[in-house]
Amino acid sequence: MKILALFISLIIGANGLDVASLHPLITDALKQVGGNRLNVVEVVKPGANVHKFQPRASDIKNMNSARLIFASGKKLEPYLADLRDSLNPNQLIVEVGRTIPSQKVSKEDQIYTCCPNHAVGGIDPHWWHNVRNMERAVRVIEKELIRLDPAGKAIYAANSKAARARLTQLDRWVKGQVASIPRGRRHLVTAHAAFGYFCKGYGFKASFVQGLSAQGEVSTSHLAGAIQQLRKEAIPMVFPEQTANPKILQQIAKQTGAKVGNPLIADGSTPSYQAMIMANVESIVAGLK
Repeated sequence: MKILALFISLIIGANGLDVASLHPLITDALKQVGGNRLNVVEVVKPGANVHKFQPRASDIKNMNSARLIFASGKKLEPYLADLRDSLNPNQLIVEVGRTIPSQKVSKEDQIYTCCPNHAVGGIDPHWWHNVRNMERAVRVIEKELIRLDPAGKAIYAANSKAARARLTQLDRWVKGQVASIPRGRRHLVTAHAAFGYFCKGYGFKASFVQGLSAQGEVSTSHLAGAIQQLRKEAIPMVFPEQTANPKILQQIAKQTGAKVGNPLIADGSTPSYQAMIMANVESIVAGLK
């Protein structure tokens, strides 16, 4: 077995380890940790709707050579069970977010215009909005790459350490930016529950007017209740999301006197994690400061 493992490692060292990614932010992390030792198949590319994506036959074919297939996890990819049935026996799916502490949606600290109990108790899959969670994800990726390719351990460990150092610096930057917002104004109002990890990690009250999904219908009574509460709190700005219909937030803004901020990147369908975090934080700070 040791001779076989050594042989596989030598082949990987010469040709690169084939892996696949089911999320653009995971792709970014893989490239940072794996460097030139990886060949990354980007199954879900930046700009795709990660909630609606379903792998096609061509996607499965493109993943055929990948020894590891990295997913975000936490039920963001409901198709994983079916995908496993379509893979080769030597292929493994790694759910990067599995070991990251989960947050559940609570009706106690959020507003839902669709209904008060929409998605309550559901796992929020958007774990990456807390930078510390991405640090954890990098460690998961490092561990899995070393397990399959032990000859590359020094490379993966060094790249992982450097990536985590950059993330630690990014986390400090976020906290420094948030500190410029008065505590009483740290209330983030968005369309759906994509920013729970951000709010908990950086001290914001959260109001997600459509729960975990931005597809729900909104009743007049629930919309009126949300408007009344946001008026009472004098919310200065509400934030749409790049892939969500801004109509409801625009209506709330009109009725409460709030402004509509720059659209936030909610589902991480972008090629650069750091650029996403910085863009979101700069928009939030500009709107609430």
